[in-house]
Amino acid sequence: MFEISNELGEIRFSKSVIYKICADAVDLCEGNARIQNYKGRYSTKRPGLLTAFSQQEEELDDIEIQMADQDVALKIHIVTRFGVSISGTANTIIDHVYEQMQEVLGIRPVSVTVVVTGIASKTIAKRHLEFTR
Repeated sequence: MFEISNELGEIRFSKSVIYKICADAVDLCEGNARIQNYKGRYSTKRPGLLTAFSQQEEELDDIEIQMADQDVALKIHIVTRFGVSISGTANTIIDHVYEQMQEVLGIRPVSVTVVVTGIASKTIAKRHLEFTR
């Protein structure tokens, strides 16, 4: 659970809120990008689910959230489709994450990094391209 104080007061939220904001940003790309883990594989875990053995939220390895004091840094791993502008897709995701974090939570992330782990056509060609703002 994260806690942030700003001019609106104290805000408490879980990681699943940030996961949802990031997933919505990727969905805006209309199928041209998918969230993957850092190895370029699809994740079978879903944000907000409780594990069977512990009553804590599952950790996802496709979206990294680092929080220190009032600062949030995000790293989103994706795979893009062949023939799509990689930088355009990454910038669309970054812009939407910044907008939604500000609108929903009232905070502006210190940095948002989109890591393109692969290009999908018939198979996934491994890549490691980072776009940060």
